Amino acid sequence: MRKQIISVLLALITISAMAAQKNQIRIVCSFSDYASIASEIAKGNAVVEMISKGESDPHFIPPKPSYAMMLNKADIWITTGMDLEQWSATLLDKARNRNIMDGAIGFVAVSDGVEILDKPEKADRSEGDVHLMGNPHINTSPLNWKIIARNITVGLIKVDPQNAAFYEQNRDDFIDRVDRALFGDELVNMFGGETLSGLLHNHTLFTFLDREYQGRKLVDLLGGWLKEALPLRGNRVIAYHKNWAYFADIFGLEIAGFIEPKPGIPPSAKHVQYMVNLIKEQDIKVMLVANYFEKKSPRMIEDRTGIKAVYLPLFVNNELGINNNFELMDYWISQIKQNI
Repeated sequence: MRKQIISVLLALITISAMAAQKNQIRIVCSFSDYASIASEIAKGNAVVEMISKGESDPHFIPPKPSYAMMLNKADIWITTGMDLEQWSATLLDKARNRNIMDGAIGFVAVSDGVEILDKPEKADRSEGDVHLMGNPHINTSPLNWKIIARNITVGLIKVDPQNAAFYEQNRDDFIDRVDRALFGDELVNMFGGETLSGLLHNHTLFTFLDREYQGRKLVDLLGGWLKEALPLRGNRVIAYHKNWAYFADIFGLEIAGFIEPKPGIPPSAKHVQYMVNLIKEQDIKVMLVANYFEKKSPRMIEDRTGIKAVYLPLFVNNELGINNNFELMDYWISQIKQNI
């Protein structure tokens, strides 16, 4: 009798677990960074999956049938909303899920509201594999994470309105965590994260922090990533691709040139020589390379100039075991600082 009771209880637990899982929202994200943020907001209310992980080139993802199956079962599809994920059109066609198509209830474009950098003046592809809508690598700025979180929250509420308050609270907690990681507790407690974010976005934060308050300058109260990255401000670096535009904008780096002569175009011998001359003339110490790019050109430039190529994962869920955005930003800043 006791064994029968235990068997019945185990069956009931299994059925309950299956029912709970069925009630979870299924979220599929184009990239692991978006999946990390979606998990912070949805928490246990969703199963969150991703197509591209930390080591993948976001421009080129093979349209595997397994990805189409993921999208077929999804309640929400989270994508940049620009022209980075051009590979997704094929997958969405194969998925046959109207609820996650552009304009449908389950479609979330995380770039909505982001001020896009590097918008081309000439909207054609004669300048290389240029993104016609501007630079889509929005995940490299913590300020953009907050906009991404807000857009994901709107999508969750559309699909699951009864839990709106839960998602909004998780969104607010995430945004506060970003603010404190970026500015430090003291300044956030004094002025609020939104005020500080506005100043940083407008490139007036450090002018503001130059003021005195109770006998000391406000900049002395700065903490978080901005304090940690102070040695980066004003430094010139080289980058392989325009991945780091938003990061550079926030942390005050100046990108003096690119290994690619044009976005998506491999460097020629002539362009490599041009970069070698530029690095020597300006005594540039660091080259930023997303670790999915080829290594031959950066190593050649290293050998000929003494510059240090810093290979960085562009996304979380990478081979280094970095599984959230906060850890990834810590890693980026520490690695660049070591070589500036």
